[in-house]
Amino acid sequence: MKMEEIPVLITGVGGQAGQSTFNYFSNKGFPLIGTDVRDVETDADSFYKIPPADDRSFPTAIIDIIRKERPFLFVPTVTEELHIISRLKKVIEAYGCVVFISPPDAIDIANDKLKTAVIMAGNGMSVPVSFDETTPKEVIVKTLNFPIISKPRTGMGSRGVTLYWNPEELFKETRKDLIYQEFIAGEEFDINMFINKDGEIIANTVLKKTALREGLIGNAIEVESVKRADIEQFGIRAAKTLKLTGPINMDIRMKEDGTPVLLEINARIGRNVHAAPDVLDSLLIEATSVELSLV
Repeated sequence: MKMEEIPVLITGVGGQAGQSTFNYFSNKGFPLIGTDVRDVETDADSFYKIPPADDRSFPTAIIDIIRKERPFLFVPTVTEELHIISRLKKVIEAYGCVVFISPPDAIDIANDKLKTAVIMAGNGMSVPVSFDETTPKEVIVKTLNFPIISKPRTGMGSRGVTLYWNPEELFKETRKDLIYQEFIAGEEFDINMFINKDGEIIANTVLKKTALREGLIGNAIEVESVKRADIEQFGIRAAKTLKLTGPINMDIRMKEDGTPVLLEINARIGRNVHAAPDVLDSLLIEATSVELSLV
């Protein structure tokens, strides 16, 4: 059987990262297995509606699909699934299915925006001044200039991200599990990387976000590939600090003095990967070169 006849499993095919990944492998001619937590329209050869990652049946559902469909490659694109799939890596690969994913401890940090800020700052990297929800809002107001930004401590994308322009707006906030940060107003960039199992960075594309969904914040609706060695090196340093592997996506903003500031790390394929095809090219090349010892 030719490699192109063996399927690829992609989670979150209803989301932008999942759809971009799906389109890439579809254009390469691979049979595709898609999953999502809701019913979605898809051209996948097989589609499975699966439980969310916080459901106890999620691990069993994923392994059952792999056991039945026998994909050669598994590409998870949903942030909430990563910490579980990382811990299932050996089981998944025992079925002859390759998955490129960071170690569990690295994912646990990347999935927690406050931990990311604290650990990166402790390693000398520039991050926004950050406070957890237990910090009195009076302290936040005295420390940070408006606008002030809040975001869910865990979660993906720009969901729940809010800008406050004055103390009145900030003091009305009642949501839980938020972090509060200084707002970095400069240009925003999206680093898309692929790091192989030996820690070698074999793809590193910088995308400039030229338009955001909500103006100053939100997901990028337009990006362009740019050559920025300073941002590339910043991303490499962040990746090596956490010992990340596999596909990685980072959001960076620039201070007025030109200093790059790390906003967050996603230990997965980015939603803008369609503009960074070398990431998926590298993933595919690595996947076809892996030899697994089946049990």
